[in-house]
Amino acid sequence: MTDPTFEKKQAKQVLTMPALLDRQTIASITDQAADILADIGVVFETDRARDLFKKYGAAVHGKQVRIPASLLEKALNSLPEPTETPAEKKRVAAASPFGNAPMIQDDHTGQFRRGTIADAVKMYQLAETSDLYESANPGVADPEGNDSEDPFLGQIAMMLKYSNLRPAIGLRATRSNTRNGDVRTSAKRAIHLIKEIRQADTLPVMEQSICPMAPLSYDEECLMNLEVLVEEAQDITISSCTLTFMTGPESLLGTVIHDMAISLAGIVYVQLLKPGTNVSLSCFSTMTDLKTMQPSYGSPEYLYAQIMFYEVCRHLKINCVLCGCFSDSRKNDYQSGFESCMTALAPFSLTDVNEVFCSPGLMASFAGGGFTKMILDEEMLIHCNRLLQGLDLSMDPQLKDKLRQSLDTGSFLSIGSAALYRKEQRVTRIFDKTGIQAGPPASQKGRVADNVSREIEKRCAAYVLPARSRAQKNLLQKYLPTPCKY
Repeated sequence: MTDPTFEKKQAKQVLTMPALLDRQTIASITDQAADILADIGVVFETDRARDLFKKYGAAVHGKQVRIPASLLEKALNSLPEPTETPAEKKRVAAASPFGNAPMIQDDHTGQFRRGTIADAVKMYQLAETSDLYESANPGVADPEGNDSEDPFLGQIAMMLKYSNLRPAIGLRATRSNTRNGDVRTSAKRAIHLIKEIRQADTLPVMEQSICPMAPLSYDEECLMNLEVLVEEAQDITISSCTLTFMTGPESLLGTVIHDMAISLAGIVYVQLLKPGTNVSLSCFSTMTDLKTMQPSYGSPEYLYAQIMFYEVCRHLKINCVLCGCFSDSRKNDYQSGFESCMTALAPFSLTDVNEVFCSPGLMASFAGGGFTKMILDEEMLIHCNRLLQGLDLSMDPQLKDKLRQSLDTGSFLSIGSAALYRKEQRVTRIFDKTGIQAGPPASQKGRVADNVSREIEKRCAAYVLPARSRAQKNLLQKYLPTPCKY
């Protein structure tokens, strides 16, 4: 028989779980998003998409598609059940470095410049020599020096040469980064190349993020990439990225409603193409700093927009992830560290999330990446996880004897266990913990930077190329930029 006291405790726990939105607000957001789809609609830039919507009863006016509630409900019902498995312990996870940063902060000058092939290789070397990262992505977007006939495929080939991690790609094929502007062929060939190198024929071999255009629009390139992913049965994430008072409403709640509407429109289209296709959502929308006309990611407002979107997705039983470790700073300073840590750690106190996915090294409002910041972010994530997950504490059976001996020795250095010390405590190799007595200020000024430089050098030196067969090397050779050929 169930203990009624236990049931009351469980109910109380559920009611007190952290959340930003109450049920009434979530219901209002979903209702307004559905009303926008039915009354205003979403722009779809291709005849193929509009014809498919029209075939299934949507009203089409020019490029504008109005999606009735019945079509939306059918699409949501055809989505697979959420596949996310809650982590055993709360954690911040390193997805891949940099996101998709076109600019890189130079290690020596501190200035931002266009990313290069050498930067991309270095990024893979650092990611592969860390046990934090869970996926690979061409994070140095469209680097200089990419002389591949198809620059998009060249970047995919580099990822497959230098990394063994699971591909989770934020980069997409466009008319400007594909051979002869043939988006569909390049997008499809990229998936086939991954299949051949990974030697997988049936299961999804990659996940790709597709970002619609705000306000309320899916452009041609976006739709072509989306269609190829459906045809090839790959994992799809639709990622909204709206800026308040610019590409979206001026209010945070209005932006969330807009993002939910455009994301749901994408889900409907995918389900019309192939019912039962798995689709996840994510949100990178944030406030606009009207002084600079730049997005502000290192801000509570970014977290609020993202978490509200996440909670609506959870209500609708749609897979959704939260992302953090973002900074608007253009240098490695107090602002950079604070914003990265806040966006990585704060979601756990604001909602019931178990995991936050991070891209170490991201800075400059998503436009830049830095190797120094990558190492600093990694160290920050390690410390955050120690806070989130707690410690594996041990009861020392010899404690009483050691305390008795300490009265004579005056110290535990000669009687304590170094193994037990290392099991429960971690001393950072990166952050400066030396205190004010370690030396003159001049020597302390660069201590953290020196630690980071040594870490980068050590890991790049330790990197070993993933093993590839002769046939795989020959296949990659067709697409790799000249500096990366075998």
